[in-house]
Amino acid sequence: MKTTTFFTLFFLLLNTLTAQVTLDKKYDYSTAVVKFETLGYKYYLMDVPAGQCRIYNTDHSLFKTINCNVPTGYYLYDVKYLSEKLFDTDAGIELLCTYYKYYSSTAYYEYDSKIINEDGSAIITIDGSLYNYINLTGESTYKLFSYCYDFSVSPEKVWTNIYNLPGSPTVNAFFEEFTPKADLNVFPNPASATINVAYHLPETINMGILNILNNEGKLVKQFQVDRHTDHLSLDAGDFSSGIYHYFIEYGNSRTEAKKLVIK
Repeated sequence: MKTTTFFTLFFLLLNTLTAQVTLDKKYDYSTAVVKFETLGYKYYLMDVPAGQCRIYNTDHSLFKTINCNVPTGYYLYDVKYLSEKLFDTDAGIELLCTYYKYYSSTAYYEYDSKIINEDGSAIITIDGSLYNYINLTGESTYKLFSYCYDFSVSPEKVWTNIYNLPGSPTVNAFFEEFTPKADLNVFPNPASATINVAYHLPETINMGILNILNNEGKLVKQFQVDRHTDHLSLDAGDFSSGIYHYFIEYGNSRTEAKKLVIK
């Protein structure tokens, strides 16, 4: 009996020591998870070129494709708050999507958001909306805060729309309260001519530093950014071909480092 118990423990220990992390699935786009009210857990991703949100079962089979119906000339920027009961009371899926357009003639970005049904039809469109957060505003009371901007004027106009929600996000996989963060992106990427750096600093921050490092981690360029504009235009000819990493430092914080490829 003691011998049997010993070998059982030995093989359990051996199996534990040899267990490894294994790849379950690779998706071509950034993927997140959501817990629907009745459908349970699903994966979802945002396909920017196609302007779609695709939802997958936990076995990675395709469950549903939602066309965000991004207006012509705009690009999908964010998809969040997938839910069955948060934005209305019917049985379908709804989500919030944000999209943007760059006006090269006047050098500014326009952002808009909308809440859509699973067939792509709009429940509500929010002009100028860039950041959207669900905040707790009372005992078991949640509201949608949409932070809106008009960058076509200087100084830019800023306003906040607050929306009542017929449902509750507490059964969703997550909700997030608003914490001011800087936003940063570049396009085109890879770049061969002009590099457009789009950024937005938090309300309480007036200035930051854009750092560009080569693939070895050496600082090659620094640029001051401030709240008087929302972008920089850089000449790709000032950089050698290769891979770079960029981020903004502001106050005691910094953005996530992202990759830039120069042809």
